[in-house]
Amino acid sequence: MDPTSAAVIVLAVLVALLFAAGAGLYRRVRELELATYHGVGVRLGAGQDEPTRSAVTTPDGTTLVVKINRQCSICDEVLLAVGKLAPTLPGDHSFAVVSDDPGFDKSLPEQVRVIKDPAIWRSITVPYAPALLVVGADGLVVFTTPVGSGDALVDVVDRVLDRRREPQP
Repeated sequence: MDPTSAAVIVLAVLVALLFAAGAGLYRRVRELELATYHGVGVRLGAGQDEPTRSAVTTPDGTTLVVKINRQCSICDEVLLAVGKLAPTLPGDHSFAVVSDDPGFDKSLPEQVRVIKDPAIWRSITVPYAPALLVVGADGLVVFTTPVGSGDALVDVVDRVLDRRREPQP
């Protein structure tokens, strides 16, 4: 075989592998992007039982739901941020912490509702924890995001409250 033909064949194989890798990477990025927005527009408790929505939301305002799990290594930092933010929230906003641990015993301000029911934890279907969900009074999830630290939680809550203050068109 002539060296030029061999080089062309090797380059063609490498280009094909590069396209396959790019397609796989693109698919994975799309999956991650969809996972980030998973749950937005979903009504809590829809198709299930009404107690899920009534346990998590408040009828007179927006609920900032923090979903944590018992194996989470950074959840203590996120819970400290929740404890600092809870007293400063406007009257129509509140925090609810949903844990899969029935023995959850972290100290939080009285303004923070703690839900220790594994069934309710499972009904919040975001594929990551810790997570922050912004839920309207009607149980509609309007925003979800993973929170990787207490500072990240503070930043997201500040943005949510800033949007609330902006005049709506």
